[in-house]
Amino acid sequence: MATIRGKAVRWVSDTQPGVIAVEFTDVDGVTHTLIDKLPIFGVSDDLGPDSVYPVPVEIGVELVERVGEATVIDLSAEAHNTDRIRYVVRSASIVH
Repeated sequence: MATIRGKAVRWVSDTQPGVIAVEFTDVDGVTHTLIDKLPIFGVSDDLGPDSVYPVPVEIGVELVERVGEATVIDLSAEAHNTDRIRYVVRSASIVH
């Protein structure tokens, strides 16, 4: 599975295993915020409300199509705050 680079920007909830807000930027420079449980973003359990944010994270994605310097991706898991899973990101932001 591929991932894209993102950053955890804040702690949202103490519900187990913890919920965080994660941001990433699409090819047009628009920042998107996803809110979900720590494991969805491959974050260690030691991240918490008192951590110093932002914290680098990787967001699991499926590669759909490469278009020049951009890649169409689908999120591997649907975050709680959005029903959208398809985005276009810079190909350079993809980690294999």
